[in-house]
Amino acid sequence: MVTKDDFLLNKDIFFFNNGSYGACPKVVFDKYQEWQRITEFQPVKFFQKDLIPALQYSRKLIGEFINADYDDLILIRNATFATNIIIHSLDLTPDDEVILTNHEYGACRNAWEFWQQEKGFTIRDIEFDLPIPSPESIINEFEKIVTKNTKVIFFSQISSLTAQLFPAKQICGFAREHGIISIVDGAHSVGQFPLNIQELDPDFLFSNIHKWLYAPKGTAFLYTRKNLQYKVKPLITGWGWGSKRELPSGSDYVDTNQFYGTNDFSSFLTIPDAIAFYRDNNVLELKRECNALLQYFIEESTKITGKQSLYSKLPDCLMMAVIEIPDKYETLELKVILLNQYKIEIPVLEWGNRKLIRISIQIFNKKSEVDYFLSMLKQLF
Repeated sequence: MVTKDDFLLNKDIFFFNNGSYGACPKVVFDKYQEWQRITEFQPVKFFQKDLIPALQYSRKLIGEFINADYDDLILIRNATFATNIIIHSLDLTPDDEVILTNHEYGACRNAWEFWQQEKGFTIRDIEFDLPIPSPESIINEFEKIVTKNTKVIFFSQISSLTAQLFPAKQICGFAREHGIISIVDGAHSVGQFPLNIQELDPDFLFSNIHKWLYAPKGTAFLYTRKNLQYKVKPLITGWGWGSKRELPSGSDYVDTNQFYGTNDFSSFLTIPDAIAFYRDNNVLELKRECNALLQYFIEESTKITGKQSLYSKLPDCLMMAVIEIPDKYETLELKVILLNQYKIEIPVLEWGNRKLIRISIQIFNKKSEVDYFLSMLKQLF
């Protein structure tokens, strides 16, 4: 049985915010520090002989976990890093259009707006209210907005701000039918969602392994379809580029983006241990319990807030959801009250004209904790 004691989290805090930075189990974190000690013990040997095979092994295991060829993956720090690599690499011009939704993560949207200033392309937003509509209705909205100048569709598989599951397979299929590049922000996907690259068939997809798959902070991957890998340019050009490159792996795509100088690669090398924790503790089964607890929280909280559920039907794969709350407190004010007075760590957000609380139920969260939170909501609302 997994408990909070298996993690490094403060035991005095009711932690409902796995969605922001994740939570690393002690056994995985120990491996992380072990790799750091190995690096320091014989750094020349480590970097020049041991590192590349170890990174390849991590890519191999995460590739098997998501049903992708490991040479189609590069290991990176986070979703924002991936977004910038992709936009930097694409040959977008002032004649081109990029479609985003109103559910995108702020840092990724910032990346698009920054590179829009650099390259001059147009961003067109497609807006979906809550609850999001059916997959068919979503595709119909994309049909309406796409033009001959549309080059990219960027969307979240599970949205960070609103915790909604978008029909990634249908959107990627739609993009391919129209000759449009599909980029999937899967920051919350791997570990929370049974991710299958071959089934989704995106052009690009990235995910944070540190959110729901238990790796240390700063562990993520970027998948790129083989026929587009030649386009991918490193944000930092270093020893992995050129005819005199050091530490070659056999793949230009991997080399140019994987090794650009001295760095702490330890978090990447814990990927096998994170996957082992996931499997050894039967997280697939525990996820069902988390989802049931999430549904319970939504049902009970609507009785307290008087607000309707923001889901037509909560997807049974999710471990994260949002509820709408009355406009009684400023968002920061409520977050501070929940943390300082009630020891509840949870994000309070504004999205459009709604105020939301986003709750994550990890495998260490128990019904008694959820009931405590609900009792605090009764006091507040």
